[in-house]
Amino acid sequence: MTKVQIDHIMWGAPDLDAGISEAQRLFGVEAARGGSHPGLGTRNALLSLGEGVYLEIIAPDPRQPLEGTFGERLLTLDGCEIITWAASSADLSALSLELAGHGLACRGPVRTQRATPEGDLLTWDLLFPDAPGYAGTFPFFINWLETPHPATGNPPAGSFRALTIGSPRAVELATTLTSLGLEVAVQEGAPAIAVEIDVGGSTITLESTPKSIDLRMP
Repeated sequence: MTKVQIDHIMWGAPDLDAGISEAQRLFGVEAARGGSHPGLGTRNALLSLGEGVYLEIIAPDPRQPLEGTFGERLLTLDGCEIITWAASSADLSALSLELAGHGLACRGPVRTQRATPEGDLLTWDLLFPDAPGYAGTFPFFINWLETPHPATGNPPAGSFRALTIGSPRAVELATTLTSLGLEVAVQEGAPAIAVEIDVGGSTITLESTPKSIDLRMP
């Protein structure tokens, strides 16, 4: 079985500055601006949630054409809301075969890049399962290749504690995630994601909305 682990939480915002301000209000630390995703119409800022896990604040990039992009869809959000989550694997091709065994076709691996504010170009691979009926509750997958993991080197917001998912197909989703070695609580209900983060002994919970859970990347 391919090793898979929770990698990051995608927290969408209609405006990056507003997302950074909201994160600072919640966590008491300013997120580091990550840079732009060419062709996706997005840019981001990052906070570490401890070893191997981070929070990505993702928002439209006003310097890119937004029509038809993921960035355009982020403009419809009412505020900062969880969109989806990602898990990491060092072998996305093998993972794709495992997911095919669960009846899930995948797109990728897809080579993806981000230009940092310093002018560096970071590169990684993404795998997108075709998981109709799950919306943003089913993760996409990432292989960071030679790029340093964002959980290191970005401001610490707190410590990741738990990821809870609501799904009308809870048993099926839980079975698939468990088979991949992902420890995620799945409950019967409408599609939803809640993430618990420990901040100085207190728990902050970030949540999706019905609108945001339908916005996940293609």
